[in-house]
Amino acid sequence: MPPKWSLTAEYIQSCNCDYGCPCNFNALPSRGNCEALLGYHITKGVVGGTKLDGVTFAQGLYWPRAIHQGNGVARLYVDPRASAAQRKAVEELVAGKIGGGVFEIFPKTWSKTYSTKAAKIGWRFGGYDSKFTVEGVGEVASSHIRNPVSGDTFEGKIVLPGGITWKKADVSSVDWWLRDPEAAWNMRHEKTSGFVCTVSFTEKGPA
Repeated sequence: MPPKWSLTAEYIQSCNCDYGCPCNFNALPSRGNCEALLGYHITKGVVGGTKLDGVTFAQGLYWPRAIHQGNGVARLYVDPRASAAQRKAVEELVAGKIGGGVFEIFPKTWSKTYSTKAAKIGWRFGGYDSKFTVEGVGEVASSHIRNPVSGDTFEGKIVLPGGITWKKADVSSVDWWLRDPEAAWNMRHEKTSGFVCTVSFTEKGPA
């Protein structure tokens, strides 16, 4: 059977954990809670019959404890260059209505979601050294982890055959911030865990 929907996207993730993020290994978060700003730039995709090539969106996320313990808060930010139909398709995707690994699982851990906000998203994808900005809301600047003694750049990858967001990603260091008064968010972190990759999704999850 052909997939009901599919997309391929560049992906940049930040969180507040130590490099590599214990959550990827079924451990508790480094600092007791989970905070994240992540972004997708869709290079090719069709969801619900709507073509999504070129659409960029981001998610602000917060959980008071580990993700699986629930009570999370989420907000979707969509670049205004997306059409009304494209925005609706992305909203249905991230709300978990049409399956797809993390898109289906994360909404089950949220107790509150704020309405979608239109915000211009700047995007630069270059592997470990990538960056995106959500105008007036936040920024994620990803770079190589550096050896604390020599200062040399370090390159590492995590492979998760059963991963829900990706199966393989570069591990990076991120400096990031997220401010959204409506959600009472004022986050800022330096040299915390980041991930970058190109990922393909269907309703069954990441390929």
